Amino acid sequence: MKKTLFVIFLLIGMLAFSVKSDIVPQHERGFFVNFENIGYSFSNVEMSTAPLLDIIGVYNLGFRYYLNENMILDLNGGVIDPFVLPSYFGEKRPEDGYIYIYYFNGYNHNNFNLGNFSLKTHIQPSLYGVKMHVDDVDNDSFDLGLNASLIRGFSQLGYYLTDNFELFVGIEGGYLFSINVNPDPDDADFDEFVRRAKEESLYSLGRGGVRFYSGDVFGVELGYRITLIDGALKFLQGYNATDYIYNTFSLTSIYSGILEEEDPFENINIPFITTDYYLSFTVKF
Repeated sequence: MKKTLFVIFLLIGMLAFSVKSDIVPQHERGFFVNFENIGYSFSNVEMSTAPLLDIIGVYNLGFRYYLNENMILDLNGGVIDPFVLPSYFGEKRPEDGYIYIYYFNGYNHNNFNLGNFSLKTHIQPSLYGVKMHVDDVDNDSFDLGLNASLIRGFSQLGYYLTDNFELFVGIEGGYLFSINVNPDPDDADFDEFVRRAKEESLYSLGRGGVRFYSGDVFGVELGYRITLIDGALKFLQGYNATDYIYNTFSLTSIYSGILEEEDPFENINIPFITTDYYLSFTVKF
């Protein structure tokens, strides 16, 4: 463990040039290409898409508005075709119907600095949905629409030891607002399910650690998360790739418990990935 931590801090020490902010600055006016997006920048606005996601069937578009260099509004959404990726492995697209997943996120992120102290706030409402159509053998059709709206956010206090080295502590949470189904099931049991889902959705986490910035885009965060309220939406916690991997393991465990099956990840423990102490290389918004 000591050797692992030494290597981590050695890598972090090599990443040493930035300003005191966790917001990716706006590109210069005109078309731009970076490691994940292509887009166009003008005035205080950027519009972009991530073409690598298009390849796997996640058709996406983003809109970003800079109120100033430390305050942004971001809108992003898209449609997911779940049959694109399997088609690369020879799977045929179903001919008796379709299913699409859609999503829409909007967030306001702020990075306020007062001397060496910082306050970061983030509020993010989201909408996720599924649209399905199936033709059965009797030439009858079945249509289903399902969506859920929720809100997540966090607030963090930090202290900059240097312009690119920050200590931080904060709290994060989320809550399910609604679940909508079309056609309306008009069922008391379903209404009770929605009520319970909303009640049990609230989650809250505490976080603390150190954060290192490098350049305009990259950063490293070494931290620890602690569960304050263990709600159902905890599997959506976090805002970076390491969190998403952690959530995948957690969600698999939840499904295994619901289905009363053995958890395939029960004995898998990956330091800094599946543990409450974590390491992330994507910490800017």
